[in-house]
Parts: sequence; C-alpha cells; structure tokens
Amino acid sequence: MRKKLLSFVLPILFFGTIVNAQTKIWDFGNDTATWPLSGGIGNTPMVVDNLGLFPLPAGNINFGAITGNNATFPDGYTATQRFQMNGAGYPTGPFQVMPTQRYLFIDVSGACTVKVWFRPGSADAARTIYVTNGTTVIGQATSATSGGDQTILTAAVPATGRYYIYGDTACNLYKVEVTGATVNTSLSLENLNKLTTNVFGAGNQVYVQNVVSNTEVKVYGITGALVKSFNTTSDVNFELNKGLYIVNVKSEEGEKSVKVLMN
Repeated sequence: MRKKLLSFVLPILFFGTIVNAQTKIWDFGNDTATWPLSGGIGNTPMVVDNLGLFPLPAGNINFGAITGNNATFPDGYTATQRFQMNGAGYPTGPFQVMPTQRYLFIDVSGACTVKVWFRPGSADAARTIYVTNGTTVIGQATSATSGGDQTILTAAVPATGRYYIYGDTACNLYKVEVTGATVNTSLSLENLNKLTTNVFGAGNQVYVQNVVSNTEVKVYGITGALVKSFNTTSDVNFELNKGLYIVNVKSEEGEKSVKVLMN
C-alpha cells in the first residue's frame, strides 16, 4: 500500500515542479510575427507581448528598431535579426541604476532567472547590459572587444517586482528569457517621465528639489543597505557621511533613483 501511495504522489510532485517552472521568451532574432522589421517604436512607451519598451521621451525614434543581422551564440542559439537599443539607458554621464530612457521593463510574480542574449552595437567595442530593480544592479555582463562578442547575461532576480534591462551604450538584443515566474507587465506604473523632482549632492549635503506632492525618499549604500528613509511634501536637504549612495524618490508622479557621491 505504501509503495502504491508513493508511486502516486511522486508524479504529482514532479508535475507541480514542471508547472511552476514557467518560461517566457522574447525571440527578437527569429519571431518575425511579433517582432517584424521596423525603424523603431517612436517616443511612446508600450508593452509588446508582456515586454515593456521605454524609448527616448523626445528626439530620436529608433529605439526598438528591428533589422536583419545574423548571429550565433556560444550556447548554439542562432538569429537572423536583432532588436536595436540605439543608445544608453541614461543620459551622458555616470552610470545610473535607475534607467530613464531606452530600456526594457518586466513585471514578474516572484524570484526567477533572467537571461539576455546580446552583442555590442559597434564592432571592436566592449558594451555592458544591466538588469536592475531601480536601486540595485541584479546582474550585468560585458561583451568582448572583438571576435566572439556574442554575450549571454544571466541574472538571478530575487523577488516579485519590476526589473529593467538596458545598456551603457548602444547594444543589440537577440533574445530575452524569464524562467521561474509569471510575467505580467503593464504601463500603469511606467510614469517616470512625469517625475520632475531633482536629486543631487553637493559637499556633504543631498538636495531633493522641485517636490510637488508627498514624496518618499530612501537612501541606500552601495551594498544595497537602507541607510535613511523619510517622507516630505516640500524641498529638503540632508547630510550624509562620505561615500557613494543611491537616493530613490517616489511619489504619485513617478519614481527615480540617482547616484550621489558625498565628499
């Protein structure tokens, strides 16, 4: 009787494991029905097949252009076209953990693995792709500078939430894969371009200016530890010890994170 019961339970457990190990793939390189050849998505954020696309709010419209390009990756994956980022996920200047332009975003239901197949947008130039949650880098990978620059980024996403995929400059994406969680991306929270609050550091002071509504301010150390948290309805400045910090501000207008260096 015990053997019969065990033989009945094990298939159920195995089946449950298969069901929970969900996988979502965006194959820019071969899925011409979802990703036909195009010159870009314009200046308006959108969601395509549960993948969020955030272009430049104004100016060039070529983010998300799909163009022909053959590529073979180390794992054997091959592609005949590519998704072009056509620039960095932030304006000229230091790296920003919260992108403001030219990025992908996904809303996931729990811990999962995110993989990105990419190449640099220019020959003989090393390029980096990041996966972040807006306050912490979850994973990153840098391409080679010459032959064999096809690169696969693997990032272990720790929890439910929104995550961002973007480059430090122009990169071409061929495939994105999420394994282990459901992806259900919407535009409901994608209002970063409406947030006008400015954050900057000077000396040992951090300034939060142009506050127009109740705003939550959180300060993180470079390890991701929360060092300060408060709410404000008006412009404010506060002191921090020497070091590098990430200041996240969030209000009904949107959310952004800014890296500040205290001297």
